[in-house]
Amino acid sequence: MRSPGEIYLDIHSEESGGTLYRVKNENGVQFLYDYSEYDAERDDTRIFKKLFPDFESFWKHIKQKNPQWYYLHPLYVHPEQRDFIGRELKSANWSSQEGMKWQESHQRQWKKVLTDPPAYYEPPAQ
Repeated sequence: MRSPGEIYLDIHSEESGGTLYRVKNENGVQFLYDYSEYDAERDDTRIFKKLFPDFESFWKHIKQKNPQWYYLHPLYVHPEQRDFIGRELKSANWSSQEGMKWQESHQRQWKKVLTDPPAYYEPPAQ
């Protein structure tokens, strides 16, 4: 299956998760969020695609949908946004959830994805 664009951010939780792609189309560059949401009460998973005109719009959406976005589990952050997200993490209220190990685990994961080699998600050469 062909990717819709360049992977820009990959982020998940128990209830939802998805991949943000930077796509080039007739409207120029946009960002496509391909994500799912799980409803444990109904044991139902729904899949969505949402298009954003820029990364800032996507980021605003994530923060509104989940004010504790820093407790999501990131798998990849594009190098272009690593400094920005690093600055955003400085204002995170890690004490909003109890458990120092839980907090440290999430902080370590963010540190990992913000320092991974830039080509971590690049597809192999064909």
